[in-house]
Amino acid sequence: MRAGHAAASTLRTLPKVELHRHLDGSVRISTIWEIAEQHGIDLGVRSFAELQEKAVLRAPRSSLQSVLDCFSTQQAALCSFEALSRVTMENIEDAWRDGVRLLELRFAPAFISRGKTIDHDAIIGGVVDGMVRGMAAWPVQVGLIGILPRRYPEAAHRQATADLVRWKDSGAPGAERICGFDLADEESGFDPLTLAPFVEHAREAGLGITIHSGENTDAASVRRTLEVYRPARIGHGIRAIQDPALVLRLAREDILLEVNPTSNWITSAVPSLREHPLAELHRAGVPVCVNSDDPNLFGIDLVHEYEVCLAEMGLEPRELLAMNLAALRHSFLPRAITSALAAEIEPAWGAVIATAGGGAQG
Repeated sequence: MRAGHAAASTLRTLPKVELHRHLDGSVRISTIWEIAEQHGIDLGVRSFAELQEKAVLRAPRSSLQSVLDCFSTQQAALCSFEALSRVTMENIEDAWRDGVRLLELRFAPAFISRGKTIDHDAIIGGVVDGMVRGMAAWPVQVGLIGILPRRYPEAAHRQATADLVRWKDSGAPGAERICGFDLADEESGFDPLTLAPFVEHAREAGLGITIHSGENTDAASVRRTLEVYRPARIGHGIRAIQDPALVLRLAREDILLEVNPTSNWITSAVPSLREHPLAELHRAGVPVCVNSDDPNLFGIDLVHEYEVCLAEMGLEPRELLAMNLAALRHSFLPRAITSALAAEIEPAWGAVIATAGGGAQG
């Protein structure tokens, strides 16, 4: 272990918080293959090797949309209550193996149901069932975030919002863990006012608001997101770095950016991982956290993202601890849960920081 840097094996054991992980973009490739065989789903491949080649993106694409177009293979496997329960449980297991102690998983009922007969109740029910079973199997605190894909029809938005809120208040075991609401999909050229009523519906129902913004758009898009939706967090948000006044506002208003380094590189949001603005945003006082976004789609895990932060961005373990504590403070799960985890996370990281010889203040 170099001074100020933790070895990969140490990074894996350190307790972490992950707030931005798409359940419907994080299906194990082996699980896609098995579910496709069970249900007779045509994935357009002839072998598991071909599926791996098709379903995992390991190099930058030309645009965000070209990456979004690759989600169809993952989406195809989410075809039943049982499949969704399994995938949710596996997401929790994968996170646990990365050292995650608090995980917020997000999913889009309208996206999952597209082109299938499965309805929102089976989708949400399957996710909640898998979450309950996953938390029973591994000591991870899990919250669920519902997503509206921006460019879907208004009727789909209305139905998904109503169903998520209804489930949250249903009293079904685990349903109270539906804690957040998000807008995702391509942001450019979209009128944000179109979805404002659905965001307000979710907020009034007690859901925390996080919005995908400023990933491949500009700082003005992040500013509009703040003004129209008033989120507590922003998914990605890295283009805020273009506007120093906006950076100051994010810091002043304590708006957390859920940052996903490799994802930003794959979607060509940044030219390289070394040029990613995460460190600059953090050192400017903006609350940020590190996440994997769609790990199985990108062939990574969360530990890989931490290694990137250390090796490519020059961040120090002390700063990664600060990011985990910021993530805890901005989690949509109850304070009793996050406070207890802070008491576990801070001393564990503190011991590594002391052994490694400190590092820059976070």
